Amino acid sequence: MAVPDSLPTLSAGSHDASHGEACVMEYVSLLAGEEWSDRPECTHEILAHEARTTNDLLRDSDRSRLVPLIGRLFGTTEDSSDLRARLRLAQARQVIALLEPDSRGPALAAVARAEEWIGHDGDEEDVSDALSTSALFTLPDGDLDHEHVDHHRTAARLFMFAHWTEIEAAEAYAMAALSIAHTIAASGECRADCGNAPARARRMVRGLADLIDVYDEVTGRVAREVTPAEIRELSAALA
Repeated sequence: MAVPDSLPTLSAGSHDASHGEACVMEYVSLLAGEEWSDRPECTHEILAHEARTTNDLLRDSDRSRLVPLIGRLFGTTEDSSDLRARLRLAQARQVIALLEPDSRGPALAAVARAEEWIGHDGDEEDVSDALSTSALFTLPDGDLDHEHVDHHRTAARLFMFAHWTEIEAAEAYAMAALSIAHTIAASGECRADCGNAPARARRMVRGLADLIDVYDEVTGRVAREVTPAEIRELSAALA
């Protein structure tokens, strides 16, 4: 294992351990005592994906916002279909909160439908029905700028097709709700500045903290707190 002589500086992208820079998940792997990686085994894949995305979208001057979450990201190794469904539903609610209130109805209905599936078994037909629901939900683009529309349209498509054959019904319906929320947002109903990547990333930091809260609530995990000394050490490395 290649370990840096001193703590690296948080920066965008993936890095070699000897170059003095790290993304947030490489930092997590280092502090968790794992092999240097931006995909450490100690972190749930949904949380790790959100952390990497947020890390890369943040400006250098904003990336220190992730430091308080580093200690909360490792030790999130439990996994289940219901847990993933609840994390996806938390993501859907984050998007719904950005929508004009009178446009939220279809997304809220999709969230409610997904919640009904948590704790219940389904089959491949149920998964297909769930994801087809989001595929058939289309709305014309509104008056948002191109970057803003493109962000929501891309997110809606990615969530619709992700892990098509590997998920169970609860997660499939949760992903459908997330896709529907992004589709509504792309139609012109989003009130946030999602076309501005750094602004979106600053909001994503709060969203990532909320997702970790959901993980802890579902699993009963008590997160390891990063000590003040560790925070000072990390902050000094970011200076």
